[in-house]
Amino acid sequence: MQTKQIKSSGVALGCMTALLSLGACQAPALQHSAWSQIGEGTSTIGVSSGWAFYSAEMSAAGQTGVLTGDTGTDNVDLTPRYGGALKGQYFLTDHFALGGIVELRSFEPDTASPLTADLVADPFDTVHWIGTSRYFFEPYGKDSRWKPFIGVDYSYIDQIDFGSVAVNYPAPFPAENVDIVAGSYTTIALVAGTSFLWNDNMSIDMGGFYEWTDKASEVTLTFPNLGGATADVVTEPEGLILFMGATFYF
Repeated sequence: MQTKQIKSSGVALGCMTALLSLGACQAPALQHSAWSQIGEGTSTIGVSSGWAFYSAEMSAAGQTGVLTGDTGTDNVDLTPRYGGALKGQYFLTDHFALGGIVELRSFEPDTASPLTADLVADPFDTVHWIGTSRYFFEPYGKDSRWKPFIGVDYSYIDQIDFGSVAVNYPAPFPAENVDIVAGSYTTIALVAGTSFLWNDNMSIDMGGFYEWTDKASEVTLTFPNLGGATADVVTEPEGLILFMGATFYF
């Protein structure tokens, strides 16, 4: 656990260093007044990546066999491995834009123990289909190049494929592997950040969002080594994601 905390702190420090370096760079001269070419009717496309401080609450309830009546909950840390997003939006007014994001995330989960057994999963990927809204405030700073924004995102994730998960039971039950594919879920996120107008048609964007589950992911697991006993498992991811990227305006 300590190693993961050091890794997360190191990446967060790297992001802050990148932001400070950006501030020290000399941006190209603008041909027009800052943001004057961008507003109602403008379309954008962009890319971003970042780092997550993320976890998932797993709740289990035994349904049949030796698990009948057993319940338990565990909060599982999810260490990010890599991720990225492709974004597009359209300005309905000079300050308000709607758009969509397709985002890939990859996590390495800690061992989960919602009941008596330990569940050890390999790294897994999720694809997020996101509807997004952004409100942009008035620009500020030198040459009015900085423009803060807030927003709300709503995400749909088709499923979580954990693959073959090792299930380590307490004695005398032997360990086994169980394929786990959890169902779809949705999330809501509150977003805040700022954009720096690098040139007349491109901005550098940075910020963060806090995301929580709107509809949880559910799956019913069957454990052959427990005589076919079953348990319902509900997974609710939540956490903070920091991002940095670029947006092109046309």
